[in-house]
Amino acid sequence: MKTILITGSSSGFGLEMVHDFTELGYHVIASLRSAEERKAIFDSVNDKSKLTILNLDVSSKDDIRHAAEHINQAHNGELDVLINNAGYGLYGALEDVSEEQIRHQMEVNFFGAALLTQALLPALRKTKGKVINISSVMGRFSLPLGSVYSASKFALEGLSEGLYYELKPFGVQVCAVQPGAHRTGFVKAMIWGDKSQEESSPYINQTKGLLRNVEEMTNKPKATGSNNVSKIVVGLVRKKKMPRRVLAGKDAVATGIAQKFLPEALYHEILHRSYEKVFGSEV
Repeated sequence: MKTILITGSSSGFGLEMVHDFTELGYHVIASLRSAEERKAIFDSVNDKSKLTILNLDVSSKDDIRHAAEHINQAHNGELDVLINNAGYGLYGALEDVSEEQIRHQMEVNFFGAALLTQALLPALRKTKGKVINISSVMGRFSLPLGSVYSASKFALEGLSEGLYYELKPFGVQVCAVQPGAHRTGFVKAMIWGDKSQEESSPYINQTKGLLRNVEEMTNKPKATGSNNVSKIVVGLVRKKKMPRRVLAGKDAVATGIAQKFLPEALYHEILHRSYEKVFGSEV
Protein backbone atom coordinates (compact mmCIF):
# COMPACT_ATOMS: atom_id res chain seq x y z
CA MET A 1 0.00 0.00 0.00
CA LYS A 2 1.50 3.33 -1.06
CA THR A 3 1.77 6.11 1.50
CA ILE A 4 0.95 9.71 0.61
CA LEU A 5 1.52 12.74 2.82
CA ILE A 6 -0.71 15.73 2.02
CA THR A 7 -0.20 19.12 3.63
CA GLY A 8 -3.04 21.60 4.07
CA SER A 9 -5.60 18.81 4.31
CA SER A 10 -8.29 20.70 6.19
CA SER A 11 -10.20 22.12 3.20
CA GLY A 12 -10.32 22.71 -0.55
CA PHE A 13 -7.95 20.72 -2.73
CA GLY A 14 -6.30 19.03 0.25
CA LEU A 15 -9.50 17.62 1.74
CA GLU A 16 -10.69 16.46 -1.70
CA MET A 17 -7.42 14.58 -2.15
CA VAL A 18 -7.72 12.91 1.25
CA HIS A 19 -11.13 11.52 0.25
CA ASP A 20 -10.07 10.46 -3.25
CA PHE A 21 -6.84 8.72 -2.25
CA THR A 22 -8.32 6.83 0.71
CA GLU A 23 -11.19 5.67 -1.54
CA LEU A 24 -8.59 4.29 -3.95
CA GLY A 25 -6.84 2.32 -1.20
CA TYR A 26 -3.81 4.51 -0.55
CA HIS A 27 -2.64 5.16 2.98
CA VAL A 28 -3.00 8.92 3.48
CA ILE A 29 -1.22 11.01 6.07
CA ALA A 30 -3.49 14.04 6.24
CA SER A 31 -1.58 16.89 7.83
CA LEU A 32 -2.95 20.17 9.13
CA ARG A 33 -2.50 22.73 11.87
CA SER A 34 -4.11 22.08 15.28
CA ALA A 35 -4.95 18.56 14.16
CA GLU A 36 -6.16 17.27 17.53
CA GLU A 37 -8.84 19.95 17.79
CA ARG A 38 -9.93 19.57 14.15
CA LYS A 39 -10.20 15.80 13.69
CA ALA A 40 -13.92 16.09 12.98
CA ILE A 41 -13.01 17.49 9.55
CA PHE A 42 -12.32 13.90 8.47
CA ASP A 43 -15.49 12.31 9.88
CA SER A 44 -16.80 11.84 6.34
CA VAL A 45 -13.79 9.74 5.27
CA ASN A 46 -15.23 6.27 4.71
CA ASP A 47 -12.21 4.08 5.42
CA LYS A 48 -10.38 5.57 8.38
CA SER A 49 -8.06 2.56 8.54
CA LYS A 50 -6.28 4.16 5.61
CA LEU A 51 -6.03 7.56 7.29
CA THR A 52 -3.46 9.02 9.66
CA ILE A 53 -4.03 12.56 10.95
CA LEU A 54 -0.80 14.42 11.59
CA ASN A 55 -0.33 17.79 13.24
CA LEU A 56 1.83 19.84 10.88
CA ASP A 57 2.21 23.58 10.58
CA VAL A 58 4.59 23.88 7.62
CA SER A 59 5.98 27.14 9.03
CA SER A 60 7.16 25.30 12.17
CA LYS A 61 10.61 23.70 12.12
CA ASP A 62 9.61 21.46 15.04
CA ASP A 63 6.52 20.21 13.21
CA ILE A 64 8.57 19.46 10.09
CA ARG A 65 11.07 17.50 12.19
CA HIS A 66 8.24 15.57 13.85
CA ALA A 67 6.76 14.72 10.44
CA ALA A 68 10.09 13.26 9.32
CA GLU A 69 10.32 11.31 12.60
CA HIS A 70 6.81 9.93 12.04
CA ILE A 71 7.79 8.65 8.58
CA ASN A 72 10.93 7.04 10.00
CA GLN A 73 9.14 5.36 12.90
CA ALA A 74 5.78 4.43 11.39
CA HIS A 75 6.76 3.77 7.79
CA ASN A 76 10.33 2.43 7.95
CA GLY A 77 11.64 5.75 6.67
CA GLU A 78 9.78 5.35 3.36
CA LEU A 79 7.33 7.73 1.68
CA ASP A 80 5.87 7.24 -1.79
CA VAL A 81 4.33 10.64 -2.46
CA LEU A 82 4.60 14.10 -0.90
CA ILE A 83 1.92 16.60 -1.92
CA ASN A 84 2.80 20.15 -0.87
CA ASN A 85 -0.65 21.70 -0.83
CA ALA A 86 -0.56 24.01 2.22
CA GLY A 87 -0.77 27.67 1.34
CA TYR A 88 -2.91 30.77 1.26
CA GLY A 89 -3.24 34.01 -0.68
CA LEU A 90 -2.03 37.37 0.61
CA TYR A 91 -3.41 40.21 -1.47
CA GLY A 92 -2.95 43.96 -1.44
CA ALA A 93 -0.68 46.60 -2.88
CA LEU A 94 2.90 46.31 -1.70
CA GLU A 95 2.52 49.62 0.14
CA ASP A 96 -0.44 48.24 2.06
CA VAL A 97 1.02 44.96 3.32
CA SER A 98 3.28 44.73 6.34
CA GLU A 99 6.74 43.19 6.45
CA GLU A 100 5.38 40.51 8.80
CA GLN A 101 2.68 39.60 6.27
CA ILE A 102 5.17 39.37 3.41
CA ARG A 103 7.50 37.14 5.40
CA HIS A 104 4.67 34.87 6.56
CA GLN A 105 3.40 34.48 2.99
CA MET A 106 6.81 33.27 1.89
CA GLU A 107 7.20 31.16 5.04
CA VAL A 108 4.06 29.14 4.32
CA ASN A 109 3.88 29.07 0.53
CA PHE A 110 7.57 28.63 -0.19
CA PHE A 111 9.79 27.86 2.79
CA GLY A 112 7.28 25.40 4.23
CA ALA A 113 7.24 23.34 1.03
CA ALA A 114 11.00 23.63 0.54
CA LEU A 115 11.98 22.61 4.07
CA LEU A 116 9.42 19.81 4.37
CA THR A 117 10.57 18.39 1.04
CA GLN A 118 14.18 18.65 2.20
CA ALA A 119 13.38 16.76 5.40
CA LEU A 120 11.50 13.98 3.58
CA LEU A 121 13.80 13.48 0.59
CA PRO A 122 15.67 10.55 2.19
CA ALA A 123 12.31 8.75 2.54
CA LEU A 124 11.30 9.64 -1.02
CA ARG A 125 14.64 8.51 -2.47
CA LYS A 126 14.15 5.08 -0.89
CA THR A 127 10.92 4.55 -2.82
CA LYS A 128 11.86 6.55 -5.93
CA GLY A 129 8.79 8.52 -5.02
CA LYS A 130 7.03 11.65 -6.23
CA VAL A 131 6.82 15.27 -5.10
CA ILE A 132 3.76 17.19 -6.27
CA ASN A 133 3.71 20.90 -5.51
CA ILE A 134 0.34 22.62 -5.69
CA SER A 135 1.36 25.96 -7.14
CA SER A 136 -0.91 28.38 -9.02
CA VAL A 137 -1.41 29.85 -12.46
CA MET A 138 -0.15 32.98 -10.70
CA GLY A 139 3.22 31.29 -10.62
CA ARG A 140 3.23 32.09 -14.36
CA PHE A 141 2.05 35.71 -14.26
CA SER A 142 1.18 38.37 -11.71
CA LEU A 143 -1.48 41.04 -11.39
CA PRO A 144 -2.05 44.25 -9.45
CA LEU A 145 -2.44 43.58 -5.72
CA GLY A 146 -1.17 40.04 -6.19
CA SER A 147 2.57 40.67 -6.31
CA VAL A 148 3.47 39.07 -2.98
CA TYR A 149 1.30 35.98 -3.51
CA SER A 150 2.69 35.57 -7.03
CA ALA A 151 6.23 35.97 -5.72
CA SER A 152 5.67 33.04 -3.36
CA LYS A 153 4.35 30.89 -6.22
CA PHE A 154 7.11 31.97 -8.63
CA ALA A 155 9.55 30.83 -5.94
CA LEU A 156 7.77 27.48 -5.65
CA GLU A 157 7.91 27.11 -9.43
CA GLY A 158 11.67 27.72 -9.40
CA LEU A 159 12.11 25.17 -6.64
CA SER A 160 10.02 22.62 -8.53
CA GLU A 161 11.94 23.07 -11.77
CA GLY A 162 15.35 22.80 -10.13
CA LEU A 163 14.31 19.73 -8.12
CA TYR A 164 12.90 18.10 -11.25
CA TYR A 165 16.44 17.87 -12.64
CA GLU A 166 18.24 17.55 -9.31
CA LEU A 167 16.29 14.46 -8.26
CA LYS A 168 15.96 12.79 -11.64
CA PRO A 169 19.16 10.72 -11.20
CA PHE A 170 17.63 9.24 -8.02
CA GLY A 171 14.35 8.30 -9.68
CA VAL A 172 12.36 10.88 -7.69
CA GLN A 173 9.86 12.75 -9.88
CA VAL A 174 8.69 16.32 -9.33
CA CYS A 175 5.64 18.06 -10.79
CA ALA A 176 4.09 21.49 -10.19
CA VAL A 177 0.31 21.71 -10.58
CA GLN A 178 -0.88 25.20 -11.54
CA PRO A 179 -4.59 25.69 -10.76
CA GLY A 180 -6.57 28.65 -12.01
CA ALA A 181 -9.86 29.81 -10.47
CA HIS A 182 -11.79 26.99 -8.78
CA ARG A 183 -14.83 26.85 -6.52
CA THR A 184 -13.02 26.46 -3.21
CA GLY A 185 -12.82 28.43 0.03
CA PHE A 186 -9.82 30.35 -1.34
CA VAL A 187 -11.62 33.71 -1.58
CA LYS A 188 -12.92 33.53 1.99
CA ALA A 189 -9.44 32.57 3.18
CA MET A 190 -7.71 35.43 1.35
CA ILE A 191 -5.64 37.62 3.65
CA TRP A 192 -5.54 41.32 2.85
CA GLY A 193 -2.77 43.77 3.57
CA ASP A 194 -3.03 45.57 6.89
CA LYS A 195 -3.92 48.84 5.13
CA SER A 196 -5.64 47.46 2.01
CA GLN A 197 -9.22 48.18 2.98
CA GLU A 198 -8.61 51.52 4.62
CA GLU A 199 -10.37 54.30 2.70
CA SER A 200 -7.15 56.31 2.93
CA SER A 201 -5.24 53.72 0.88
CA PRO A 202 -4.27 55.03 -2.58
CA TYR A 203 -5.26 51.56 -3.86
CA ILE A 204 -8.72 51.27 -2.28
CA ASN A 205 -10.57 51.36 -5.64
CA GLN A 206 -8.28 48.63 -7.02
CA THR A 207 -8.92 46.55 -3.91
CA LYS A 208 -12.69 46.83 -4.28
CA GLY A 209 -12.42 45.96 -7.97
CA LEU A 210 -10.33 42.86 -7.33
CA LEU A 211 -12.67 41.66 -4.59
CA ARG A 212 -15.67 41.92 -6.92
CA ASN A 213 -13.84 40.20 -9.76
CA VAL A 214 -12.49 37.25 -7.77
CA GLU A 215 -15.84 36.57 -6.12
CA GLU A 216 -17.59 36.64 -9.51
CA MET A 217 -15.04 34.29 -11.08
CA THR A 218 -15.08 31.68 -8.33
CA ASN A 219 -18.86 31.78 -7.80
CA LYS A 220 -19.83 31.35 -11.44
CA PRO A 221 -21.85 28.14 -12.00
CA LYS A 222 -19.36 27.22 -14.74
CA ALA A 223 -16.32 27.79 -12.53
CA THR A 224 -14.22 24.64 -12.22
CA GLY A 225 -15.00 22.59 -9.11
CA SER A 226 -12.34 21.91 -6.48
CA ASN A 227 -12.41 18.17 -7.24
CA ASN A 228 -10.79 18.91 -10.62
CA VAL A 229 -7.36 19.40 -9.03
CA SER A 230 -7.72 16.26 -6.94
CA LYS A 231 -8.51 14.22 -10.05
CA ILE A 232 -5.46 15.64 -11.80
CA VAL A 233 -3.22 14.81 -8.83
CA VAL A 234 -4.61 11.28 -8.60
CA GLY A 235 -3.79 10.84 -12.27
CA LEU A 236 -0.24 12.09 -11.70
CA VAL A 237 0.35 9.69 -8.82
CA ARG A 238 -0.84 6.79 -10.97
CA LYS A 239 1.25 7.81 -13.98
CA LYS A 240 4.50 6.01 -14.59
CA LYS A 241 6.15 9.30 -15.54
CA MET A 242 4.89 12.73 -14.48
CA PRO A 243 5.30 15.88 -16.59
CA ARG A 244 7.23 18.78 -15.08
CA ARG A 245 4.13 20.94 -14.74
CA VAL A 246 0.38 20.70 -15.32
CA LEU A 247 -2.17 23.48 -15.79
CA ALA A 248 -5.51 22.93 -14.02
CA GLY A 249 -8.69 24.71 -15.04
CA LYS A 250 -9.89 26.40 -18.23
CA ASP A 251 -8.45 29.82 -17.37
CA ALA A 252 -5.09 28.30 -16.47
CA VAL A 253 -4.94 26.35 -19.73
CA ALA A 254 -5.90 29.49 -21.68
CA THR A 255 -3.09 31.40 -19.96
CA GLY A 256 -0.58 28.71 -20.86
CA ILE A 257 -1.66 28.78 -24.51
CA ALA A 258 -1.47 32.59 -24.65
CA GLN A 259 2.02 32.63 -23.13
CA LYS A 260 3.21 29.96 -25.54
CA PHE A 261 1.88 31.38 -28.79
CA LEU A 262 1.45 35.14 -28.42
CA PRO A 263 4.32 37.62 -28.86
CA GLU A 264 5.34 38.90 -25.43
CA ALA A 265 4.39 42.52 -26.15
CA LEU A 266 0.91 41.51 -27.32
CA TYR A 267 0.44 39.16 -24.37
CA HIS A 268 1.23 41.94 -21.88
CA GLU A 269 -0.97 44.44 -23.74
CA ILE A 270 -3.89 42.02 -23.42
CA LEU A 271 -3.16 41.64 -19.70
CA HIS A 272 -3.02 45.40 -19.26
CA ARG A 273 -6.38 45.88 -20.98
CA SER A 274 -7.98 43.16 -18.89
CA TYR A 275 -6.61 44.72 -15.71
CA GLU A 276 -8.08 48.08 -16.73
CA LYS A 277 -11.52 46.46 -16.90
CA VAL A 278 -11.11 45.01 -13.40
CA PHE A 279 -9.29 47.83 -11.65
CA GLY A 280 -10.19 50.90 -13.69
CA SER A 281 -8.18 53.18 -15.98
CA GLU A 282 -5.71 54.06 -13.21
CA VAL A 283 -3.86 50.73 -13.66
